[in-house]
Amino acid sequence: MLILALDTSGRTASCALLRDGLLLEQEARDSLLDHSRLLLPLCRDLLEKHGLALDDVDVFAAVTGPGSFTGIRIGAAAVKGFGWARNKPCAGISSLLAMAFDAREEGVLCCSLRARPGESYYAFFRREGDAVTRLTEDAVGRDEEMEAAAARLGCTLRLRDCQRASGAAKAAWAQAQAGRLQTCHEILPAYLRLSQAERMRKERLEQQ
Repeated sequence: MLILALDTSGRTASCALLRDGLLLEQEARDSLLDHSRLLLPLCRDLLEKHGLALDDVDVFAAVTGPGSFTGIRIGAAAVKGFGWARNKPCAGISSLLAMAFDAREEGVLCCSLRARPGESYYAFFRREGDAVTRLTEDAVGRDEEMEAAAARLGCTLRLRDCQRASGAAKAAWAQAQAGRLQTCHEILPAYLRLSQAERMRKERLEQQ
């Protein structure tokens, strides 16, 4: 099984190829959040480097959040298009879960992304060998809340802002092995909070 995974949830765009659980290669470029311009050439170059094309891919995976609102939409849209055009299964992967699958250490992991000053997106996982078990759902909250949860769960390792397509590919492989792949129509962004435009609109409505 050949998996092509994309991560556009942060400043750096990355894509990875994984075959039967083994990572073939990952490409990453600092796109300054200009993912719409660089993502497709990045995928093309990686596939061509291995003598492959999109039609050879069995599963398309995308990091669906949390993270950059625009970036998440770009990656999800690309995977939905790839899957729909080729009638192939897809996988929507949490950026925090991708971090956990890319970790080398074992134990209770706190995976987090900066949301805004003093706030983070975070979730906790247990890693044993190559197996990752989710302990909490993805959440957004004050850093103090995250620290309290880490102490409560006996966190042994903290990972921040290090999500990559390689972790998404490994998570997608685990989903495939468990029979939990999705259709392209089921791939949806997971924002966890309102966008700035939505927050401003809500504030205006409340003031009226």
